[in-house]
Amino acid sequence: MTVKEFIDKVFIKSKEMNLEEFEIYYVSSETSSVKVFNKSLDSYSDSQNQGISFRAKIGDKMGYSYTESLEEKDIHPLINEAIENGKIIENEDIIDIYGEKKEYVKLNTYSEELDKITTEEKIEFLLEAEKYALEYDKRVKSVNYCVFGSGKSERRIKNSKGLDLHDMENYGYTYLAVVVEENGVIKNDSDYIVSRDFKDFDSKKIGENAVKKALKKLGAVDGESGSKKIVIGNRALSDLLGAMGGIYSAENVQKGISKFKDKLGEKVASEKVSIIDNPHLEDGYGSSAFDAEGVPTENKKLIENGILKTYLYNLKTAKKDGVQTTGNGAKGGYKGTMGIAPFNLYMEKGDKSLENILKIADNGIYVDSFAGLHSGLNGVSGDFSLACEGFLIENGKITKPLNQITLAGNFFDMLLDIEEVGNDLEFNLSAVGAPTILVGSLNVGS
Repeated sequence: MTVKEFIDKVFIKSKEMNLEEFEIYYVSSETSSVKVFNKSLDSYSDSQNQGISFRAKIGDKMGYSYTESLEEKDIHPLINEAIENGKIIENEDIIDIYGEKKEYVKLNTYSEELDKITTEEKIEFLLEAEKYALEYDKRVKSVNYCVFGSGKSERRIKNSKGLDLHDMENYGYTYLAVVVEENGVIKNDSDYIVSRDFKDFDSKKIGENAVKKALKKLGAVDGESGSKKIVIGNRALSDLLGAMGGIYSAENVQKGISKFKDKLGEKVASEKVSIIDNPHLEDGYGSSAFDAEGVPTENKKLIENGILKTYLYNLKTAKKDGVQTTGNGAKGGYKGTMGIAPFNLYMEKGDKSLENILKIADNGIYVDSFAGLHSGLNGVSGDFSLACEGFLIENGKITKPLNQITLAGNFFDMLLDIEEVGNDLEFNLSAVGAPTILVGSLNVGS
């Protein structure tokens, strides 16, 4: 039977079994990946996944179950398992099913044109990008990674309180990495594109950009250790902000594992810093009109001019704090438990160009990438010691590339020490964005 037929029959059967509060959550996903290497197709993969989770209020508890099979014979076991699980659950948290009548923003999160792009067109694009990279400079030794990935997902939430929501989204991305060599010294770098419009995928641009970035690293020198002014590039800062994204979660605050606990209304960053979660961002590939609980999403400033304004809530955590949910309920697929996550998380751009920020820094270090964020960064304390690559800043200009250095400090102290914010906001592959920033002082080890 179709997904709609299955959901409708689960709905009817739940009412026949005298369940008063229940919810059906359906999600399907498709991903594909095409990779070329050395002027030919290297690999192709594609996967599909779908399933339904069901939850029902049993007394004061919520019982859960799920199924991947959408046959009529699976309906009664699905409902019955949720009932039995609800009877034995020991968690004391009160969990509600959402059913308020609200308006939902209309968003363009799905492109039919992107889904029409054939595998042959993707391969042709990748071969062109590889060719542009290989022919750009004789010092290019190889294109060691050249991939086009795409994904599509569909959700439906229907519950006993009248909610019946549906959405679809898709995206495409290309990632290209190169290796260059000069006088026995090897360097590498990469570039990427993310979009729902295939016209944005410029094979010449991505191929040449990756090479240019790698070539800039040749002739690297050792840096001096010490406390220095640091300019962090937008892509590097995006990765750092994403790795620290859990500090805004109300669940982490309530568990005492976020340093933002009891900090609402207080200064937690430089007055030049505002951090936003915007689920309605045009062309944002994290955008969504509703969260995993069916709550309408909303644009919110987490930090505004340095002041912590709100945490991210789902229904359960909002009930604990006696506030309204921010519509940030999140599930990692139909089997996942309800958690909290941002949609499009980013630091708001400022008014300074990169050139202006470098002039203000005068002398210091420009960092363009971090390594080991998940091993060298403590997501609770904010302490970090990270390997990174970058360049010397001398007399307000980027000069010599540096051999790998270590940047050490504390994320929360760094937020307070941001002196300038650039106008070059850019998002990474995880829908986290940032502009370039100037930090007053961080410790550098060569």
